[in-house]
Amino acid sequence: MRIRSPFGVLSAVLLFVASLATFAACDGGSDDNKDAPTTTTSPQADASTEPATKVPVTYAPDDATTFKVIAGRNEGPLDVEDFMPADMRIRVGDTIEWTAHGFEGHTITFGDGDDTLAGIGPYLLPNPDNAAENIFNPNLALASRKQGTHDGTTEFINSGFIGVPVEAKYSLTFAKEGLYAYLCLVHPFTMTGTVTVEPAGAQVPSPETVSAIGEGEFETYIAELQAEAARLDVPNTALGPGETTIHYVQVGAITDHGQAALYSPGAIDIVAGDTVIFENDDRNFHNVIFKGDRELPAGIGIIVDPEGRGLNFSLAADSAKAVDPPPEGFNDQTFLSSGSMGILQPRLIWTVRFDTPGDYLYACTIHVLGGMTGVVRVRAR
Repeated sequence: MRIRSPFGVLSAVLLFVASLATFAACDGGSDDNKDAPTTTTSPQADASTEPATKVPVTYAPDDATTFKVIAGRNEGPLDVEDFMPADMRIRVGDTIEWTAHGFEGHTITFGDGDDTLAGIGPYLLPNPDNAAENIFNPNLALASRKQGTHDGTTEFINSGFIGVPVEAKYSLTFAKEGLYAYLCLVHPFTMTGTVTVEPAGAQVPSPETVSAIGEGEFETYIAELQAEAARLDVPNTALGPGETTIHYVQVGAITDHGQAALYSPGAIDIVAGDTVIFENDDRNFHNVIFKGDRELPAGIGIIVDPEGRGLNFSLAADSAKAVDPPPEGFNDQTFLSSGSMGILQPRLIWTVRFDTPGDYLYACTIHVLGGMTGVVRVRAR
């Protein structure tokens, strides 16, 4: 399996990780090519496609053809964040149609190699219409002016956010031979890909072969996430001061190809006086918010671009702020918040001691669409 590189711009990538959040859909598309492929047999596809499993290989017809690539897909809280397959081989005049669906959304973005990320600018900007919010940089969130055909220049081409809250498609036709690198601006650590464009008439794997490889990779990657979620969903405790217990809750989980929007374990039973330590040290950021007697604070707002270039999203500034337990104590009707947690966020861990019995419900407002919730049930000692 090839080692992924997010185009080598580490500082820009770290800025992206520091601000990652959920997104929404726009779409484009193209008609499927109806020609029957030329059929041969082979134990597995061309090495450039790196199939997760061996599949029968057929080859594309000579006419211009549309190839379908999965650009991320989720099953409930499990989000595969990869292009499947990541490395494509097509011909001049062929089209790739990416299909995205996930609780964070994705982009398909081509640019000037290592400068793609650095050229975007700040990831988040103040919302000029609401000082209490930030919005995503329109260069990231919205479709670029140039669309439809990649002519071999290094001009920036971006789908904008697609795939949330519903499945969406994006298409691009390639008019010139060459090697084209691209990435998802939302998930630059895991979602990078290449398109090798051969001369018209060259022999390349058929759309059917490409789709079979992509589906096989998705099944492999979703199984990895299922296994990691199961591994973490067990009690994790240590002896605390006196007769108390420390309970550890993992906030989110990752594999090389995606994330699980889960608290692990998601429901714990403790005794008054025990401590819970919430930990998030992965590449995604989350929060832990006990809503108490309030409604959960707004996490994400939708802004329709007036020029028709898609959807942008706003982030309530309050969702990133920590509200720690007050010195006088708290109960299950008290609002508490970890603030943003994760690498380059204000904190990686949040320690809370529970002294009052009750059912303490909490959620991640960043991953509402992933259904990321949990509960701490506290009984009297």
